[in-house]
Amino acid sequence: MRTRSTRLLLCLLALGLGTSVPSARAARLDETVYGPFQVRLAAAERADSPRVSESERVSREVVRTDRMLGEVDAKVSRTRNEKAKVDLESGRARQQEAKTALTSSFYARAMRLTLEARAFGKSALIKVGPANQDPEFVERALEQTDDALHRADDLIDGARTSRTRRRFGDLEDQQKKARQVFKDGDVPSAYSLTRRVRDGVLDLLRQIADLPVSQDTAKRAIRRAERAMSQADDDLGEHPSARARRLEREAQAQLERARASYERESYRDALLHAKLVERNLELAIDAERVATSRSESPSP
Repeated sequence: MRTRSTRLLLCLLALGLGTSVPSARAARLDETVYGPFQVRLAAAERADSPRVSESERVSREVVRTDRMLGEVDAKVSRTRNEKAKVDLESGRARQQEAKTALTSSFYARAMRLTLEARAFGKSALIKVGPANQDPEFVERALEQTDDALHRADDLIDGARTSRTRRRFGDLEDQQKKARQVFKDGDVPSAYSLTRRVRDGVLDLLRQIADLPVSQDTAKRAIRRAERAMSQADDDLGEHPSARARRLEREAQAQLERARASYERESYRDALLHAKLVERNLELAIDAERVATSRSESPSP
């Protein structure tokens, strides 16, 4: 039971993580965005995740680069750094070539070009200043810490020791302080504070990996998962993409496992399966957005 619960917890964490980046320097920058839950794409996809086709994988990376270049543009446009602007324009040019290659089904070329575009974008960011001084960058990190605290709350609810609850409460207070510091304009300090909170959440989860979960906690988690399934049906529509359908089916399977675990009074497994339902549905909705964006992109 201990091995199974630990495996489910690791699976839940893996599904919440991001994708790889084109260079070691870029990877270090990406880790500062996504924090301690970041793993490489290949690792994330091994954890109870359907296999991704090459076209879907490349399409997702192209959309990710689009989003990244848009964020870089917002920051570079506020500066007078000509070298950063040149890098950004080079990135846009590579990205347009990547889209052209994608529509022609030249997936290897499209992947190479979109990674080059992303590298130019990151180079532009570096030229205009440290990432931890960018308000948009830090606000995204704060949101990710909020999400980590929310996901950990039910798991920590099973820890009845006052010491564990006190530690979690301290982390919540520190996150509130990070939010206030950010609001007051001290962006680098807010980033440093929220990073420490995320590290603390992960450390706490590791320590309580084998603690019991109450029946009431498991029941609430399953009800949330059922509501998420109902909402996802509306969000995905009648004809979702193939990947979105696979993820939705996986979410349904996890929901059935959660219910079965609950009936067996394996409340910790029920909770973790319910969490996987929500995460798979989030990935399904993201996949549908990627597919929609690709279908709406102009042909060369």
